Amino acid sequence: MGNAPLHIAAQQRSEKWVLALIEAGAFINLQTPKHGVTPLMVAVWHRKPLVVKALLEQSQTNAEIVSTFGLKALDLVDFGASAEDEFGQQQAKELHQLFAAYFNHRDVAESSLAAYQVVTDSENTDEQKAAQLKALSEWSSLNTPSAVTASGNDEHTAVMVAARDGLTHSLKILMEQGGDQTIPDHYMKAIPLHKAAYNGRADVIDVLSHYPGFAETLNAQGPNNGYTPLHDAIWHGHLEAAKALINAGADTELKAYDGQTPLDLAREYHYQAIIDMLEKN
Repeated sequence: MGNAPLHIAAQQRSEKWVLALIEAGAFINLQTPKHGVTPLMVAVWHRKPLVVKALLEQSQTNAEIVSTFGLKALDLVDFGASAEDEFGQQQAKELHQLFAAYFNHRDVAESSLAAYQVVTDSENTDEQKAAQLKALSEWSSLNTPSAVTASGNDEHTAVMVAARDGLTHSLKILMEQGGDQTIPDHYMKAIPLHKAAYNGRADVIDVLSHYPGFAETLNAQGPNNGYTPLHDAIWHGHLEAAKALINAGADTELKAYDGQTPLDLAREYHYQAIIDMLEKN
């Protein structure tokens, strides 16, 4: 059925097996191919409160994942136990309490990320966000990644969001306050420079180049495909972003995990202007 060891461990009464596997590197949100259930869903389905508690205490846990039959982990709490099953109903009550505490803690933690809340507000322009950032007096959470909530911003810092969305006015303020451009996101373990390059943000690349962490991430290879920021810029034909990276000293000869250099990638997608630039470099 596609169960991994962590799915089996989630069925046990003790949480020690789950914790041992997580410590060894097991992927906590792995979904089985048939039912699409995560270890958290399995633990809820089997009514194992100690295991559910242990999983909900892990920062990487995503309680918003939907199974192939359309339900999240919380939706499974009331499955199985009949109304006459006093012990089952008591377990269900305990599980509901665990989830309530988890969601409350997650929401409180998210609301405390002041700069992150500003840059993710879709109602305001970059200039308006920059003005709000200037008014902030609390910066202790600046480099704290957001929670895993399936929001599209999972484990994003304010710097990551600003770099991805091209918020250059906001980004300058964030970097002046000590923003860290080396912290990766949840999905692809990409750094802000990857996001900027992928989206063709030459202006963002220029901003980041003036702050600590740029040299360390300029040629960073993503763990999924080995693409550097330059690969990401070229992948989608972003000439100006590619030019900005090359002018900043990006390595044009690095091979990704598919064996392709930036020039190979440009040739594959027929980006003649980029080909010409790289061949002259």
